[in-house]
Amino acid sequence: MNNLTEKQIDYIAEVINNSEIISTEMKEDLIDHFCCAVEADMQKGASFETAYDKAYHNICPDGFDEIQKETIFLLTFKNIQKMKKLLFISGYLSAISVATTLFWILQSHMIDTFRVPYLGIATLVTAVIIVFVFLPTLFMYLYKKDLAQFYGKKTMYIGGFTASAFLVLASFFHLMHWPFDIFFLLTALVAINFAFFPMLFLKMYRKTN
Repeated sequence: MNNLTEKQIDYIAEVINNSEIISTEMKEDLIDHFCCAVEADMQKGASFETAYDKAYHNICPDGFDEIQKETIFLLTFKNIQKMKKLLFISGYLSAISVATTLFWILQSHMIDTFRVPYLGIATLVTAVIIVFVFLPTLFMYLYKKDLAQFYGKKTMYIGGFTASAFLVLASFFHLMHWPFDIFFLLTALVAINFAFFPMLFLKMYRKTN
């Protein structure tokens, strides 16, 4: 029966410590798991090299980085599921609010004598739901769902969220005949032209290559 030597344990620890894994606890657990798997095969007569290759193939066939992604996904899965429910509920409420508010606004413009009570409050509620519930939830869902994020994708999400939020605010301020609607519109234009579109087309370009 063969047991792992200190040199072999150090080799396994060095490989895992030099991997892409960030969490120290995850590295320690993985070292123990590797050592147990390798030692079990060595006690059956396999060499260290053969046992190590088999353990690597069984534990992380796609590399150490894949283990980290799967672990993060499992830890955040419940939060993502809750966020998805909130996203659908807030999206549904936003769609109803927008459709209803637009209908009453069009009615009041088509029929001069037709006035809807509390139309301003309904429009405000619609804007609040979209800007402070639906859009932030959508942003966080997309942001957390993608575990292989890079700087450009984060910029794309932030730019898209900012542009959408300020566009809704510009529309609301314009309907209410309040000032600063042009400021919100210009801010949305800057965000979409200099943050969202560049990163979106860069992502499309990278996919083609």
